[in-house]
Amino acid sequence: MNLFEQTLETPAYLCDRHDRLHPWAAVRLCQEVSECHSQATGIGYEELLRQNRIWIISRAYYIIYRRPAAFEKVMLSTWSRGNDGLFAFRDYRMKNEAGETLLAGTTYWPMIDYTTRKPIRLKEAMVNYEYRDEEATDHDEEATDHNVLDRLRLPDMADPDGRFDQTALFSLIDHAQHVNNSEYVRLVFDSLMQTGFNLDKPFSLEINYQHETQPNDTLSVLRKQDNDATFIEICNSRGLSVAAKISHI
Repeated sequence: MNLFEQTLETPAYLCDRHDRLHPWAAVRLCQEVSECHSQATGIGYEELLRQNRIWIISRAYYIIYRRPAAFEKVMLSTWSRGNDGLFAFRDYRMKNEAGETLLAGTTYWPMIDYTTRKPIRLKEAMVNYEYRDEEATDHDEEATDHNVLDRLRLPDMADPDGRFDQTALFSLIDHAQHVNNSEYVRLVFDSLMQTGFNLDKPFSLEINYQHETQPNDTLSVLRKQDNDATFIEICNSRGLSVAAKISHI
């Protein structure tokens, strides 16, 4: 599998009040490097849209060992691990200049029909696509344990520990015409940080995306502590939109 790498300095505008990269911003950077890799291999957003197709994210698992500081130089890499006919598997790793792993992640991506929003079988959809760079480094290792990406089961959320509502306003909507996946992560951590969760200790984020949220829909964000993990449920008018689990490791 071809490895795609980008070197960057952590943008200050993506950092929190302590000058550390926001978790939602780390997910946003992973999303951006994914698109760069997809464009390089002929299956980027614009190419697929001409065929009335787009990628969407279904499940993700991230381990954040340390959040980089503002202006810290990091290497962000991504690689494909193939597909099972319905989901394409993509991994990530972020390292600093000393080679320390700051983030590792695994994501599952289905391809859908842009108009009907129905899944497309990847075997047929990607049969004519080949990697353009045949000299690229093979990279078939797992960044994280893929077995964790079974469907996430939430505890009973009937009596949550916290709740707030958020309208899907203009700033949350991306070019796929729905709330961007990283914006859900922003809402997850806006809820989580009401508990005083320590972001300086290594932690994991597991997140399942269920139903898209369209502009001006209302999102209800519920939080529940269960043993050593915090669970977040985000619902829209269609039902469960996002389920998330965060815990220290």
